[in-house]
Amino acid sequence: MAEGILRRKLYERGLLPQIRVDSAGTHVSRKGLKPDLRAQKVVRSAGIDISKLRSRSIRPVDFVEFDYILVMDESNLQSVSKLCPHEHQHKVALIMAFTPQTGVTEVPDPYYSNKAGFEQVYTFLEQAITGLVMTIEERHSLS
Repeated sequence: MAEGILRRKLYERGLLPQIRVDSAGTHVSRKGLKPDLRAQKVVRSAGIDISKLRSRSIRPVDFVEFDYILVMDESNLQSVSKLCPHEHQHKVALIMAFTPQTGVTEVPDPYYSNKAGFEQVYTFLEQAITGLVMTIEERHSLS
């Protein structure tokens, strides 16, 4: 969901050609799976198609190739921080850090919930990614 939302926001701002976006997991049971159908449905209602995305595990090269390694919760933060070389630790952060005004620090895993759980996650991610894009524009003098 986060990758799809970020791609859309970057596209709307004319920044997508300048920024590489990818997503990966810390606990991927099988590589190459499509996003959960419930997640696809929630973002589709906002005009976002994530059906072509496929699961993969985070790789050591990701810490070198990407400027931001964003995670959903403290458990992911700990897992990713353990994998991340010291010189790239500054890239790792909770995604909700980009929207501190919400008072929400973690994005809950909606897998074991219903449609409302996925809608809540979408709302959190929409807010966080808006803050992320603003931060990227400011830090990298883009617009």
